[in-house]
Amino acid sequence: DSLDWNPIILILGGLACLIILIAIGGGFMIGTALLFATTSAAFGRRAFLTDLLIGAVIAVFVYLLFAKLLTLSLPAGPLERLL
Repeated sequence: DSLDWNPIILILGGLACLIILIAIGGGFMIGTALLFATTSAAFGRRAFLTDLLIGAVIAVFVYLLFAKLLTLSLPAGPLERLL
């Protein structure tokens, strides 16, 4: 069998987007939403915009859990500054 590199590239691309967005000040929530959408695409799901929205909801929940409830600092971007 030959190795299908597309899922690996999608997941690594999502991780790279998360790292780059955090480094340039894009924030945790946008990067996490992109990572969720690219990972679900790597597993064969084709509803990218829906997955991006689901990832955004999960990212907001995680941010609120960590930043507000646990009072831990996550990288702040434009969306985090609104909350």
